[in-house]
Amino acid sequence: MTDQEQALDLAFGDFVLVRADERLIGPEGPVKLGRKAYQVLLMLAGQDGKLLTKDALFESVWDGMIVSESALTSVIKELRRALGDPSVGSLYIESVYGRGYRLLPPVTHQEAKPRTVRSPAPRPYDPDGRRISEAPLLVAPPFDDSAISGSDPHLGAILHEEVIIALSRFRDIRLVSDAGGADARADAHGEREYRLSVRLIRDGDDIRAFARITRFATGSIIWAEQMSLGAANRMQSVEDIARRVAAVALPRLHDDLLSHLSAGPVDVYDRYLLIKLRMRGQDSFDEAREIAAAWEQLIEAHPNFAPAYPPLTRLYNTDYCYSGLGSTGSSERKRAYALAHRAFAIDPSESHLHIVKGWSHLWAGETALARDHFKEAIHLNPYNQARLVEVAKAFMYLDDLDDAAELLERCRKLTPFATEAPNEEQGFLHLLRGEFAAAAGQLALVRRHHPDDSARTEPAIMSELYALLAAAGAGSDDVAERFGHWRDAMTRRWVGPDAPDGEGLKQWALYHNPFHSAARRDWLGALLEAAIRA
Repeated sequence: MTDQEQALDLAFGDFVLVRADERLIGPEGPVKLGRKAYQVLLMLAGQDGKLLTKDALFESVWDGMIVSESALTSVIKELRRALGDPSVGSLYIESVYGRGYRLLPPVTHQEAKPRTVRSPAPRPYDPDGRRISEAPLLVAPPFDDSAISGSDPHLGAILHEEVIIALSRFRDIRLVSDAGGADARADAHGEREYRLSVRLIRDGDDIRAFARITRFATGSIIWAEQMSLGAANRMQSVEDIARRVAAVALPRLHDDLLSHLSAGPVDVYDRYLLIKLRMRGQDSFDEAREIAAAWEQLIEAHPNFAPAYPPLTRLYNTDYCYSGLGSTGSSERKRAYALAHRAFAIDPSESHLHIVKGWSHLWAGETALARDHFKEAIHLNPYNQARLVEVAKAFMYLDDLDDAAELLERCRKLTPFATEAPNEEQGFLHLLRGEFAAAAGQLALVRRHHPDDSARTEPAIMSELYALLAAAGAGSDDVAERFGHWRDAMTRRWVGPDAPDGEGLKQWALYHNPFHSAARRDWLGALLEAAIRA
């Protein structure tokens, strides 16, 4: 290629590759790409529609270094997300099984045009044209591999790319992946700026990765962890560390955001965080209704602010998070269904909104649509523990028990801490498999603060129901006592017109456990009737 050709931009479809400063420009501005992803896309664009083999990519982009094929697969997935390529019927990148890839749109050469140094990623706008405030900024510059660069010259760069790919799955942060990321801070809210750093140090045959996230404003460390890259399977260790950083670090970042909120909201994102924090601690029905009203007001004022929709749909689908039992019915479910569809229309590539829409279909009995959205959500982000748990529970209602078990096992590998274990969901899975003793043991771990005495704890209302069903299935001697406790807890939180009798309790349990099969509904009803008779 001549020097004159190298000075030209490459245009294809709705995108332009700007070679002068290694950027991809889309219809709404610059698109985030890791360094490896940019290099692969540049090579594809230079093939004039011809097949680019995997061997050629490994030889050029990875300098012939031996890496696992998953490294290339991850880069192709990153490119497809960046280009908006659908999971079925690709528009941009065609995969030729076992051989390589080709870029489908024709590529044309353009004169390089003057462009701004940096433009923020596109954000939703309100109808009056005002930009909505932005999510927290996470700058992740190249990792410090100076201590190992002599023996492992590419390891730091490979780990950096894998971590960036994993973090990019989380749409509720703005991610900047290069050393110039400090320039991006000019647009950011000072209290929502963070930095991820990783230092690699040799320890015998092993290499240790010391990772931390700090607040830009104060330099305070909000998360730090040491991880090992064993000599036996180094590339697998790289992938494990990338998953670990994405799964653990970002929840810590959001916890830190919630713990540093000012009393008076500065912008829309502040309002969102304040309501979210309030919802996390709510326990009374009156407060839950006030929170729902606050979400409705935020959505009315900023209808394109998608993060406000999921928590409101949850309130409407679950008796205000089970604070006011018997308070929601068909009108609330219809409102939640409409909200889920509206949110999905704002950002159909967001994993969380696929889950919200999937649950809306599940509650409505539209199981085929629900299953498709849940599977796409996991494809878009397999690293978010909370979302994996939500999909696992949904799969249980769809009788996909093996898939549910696999997702719960993923959760344990991502965050193997007892305090973060999905005990209710694991207990429910045991219950559905008829493993009553195992279900009872797991469900006994689920505790919440008593609504009238914060010093006391009690089982969560749904966990207590599942434990009751497990006792009934096992024929335990304490079934009558367990039913009495559960009935009293239900009565204490009941806000419907009449206190529920046995049949009312059964109908409530069926309404809030959306099994798609009649056999499963009959199974739940039979176990609960056995408990009532006891």
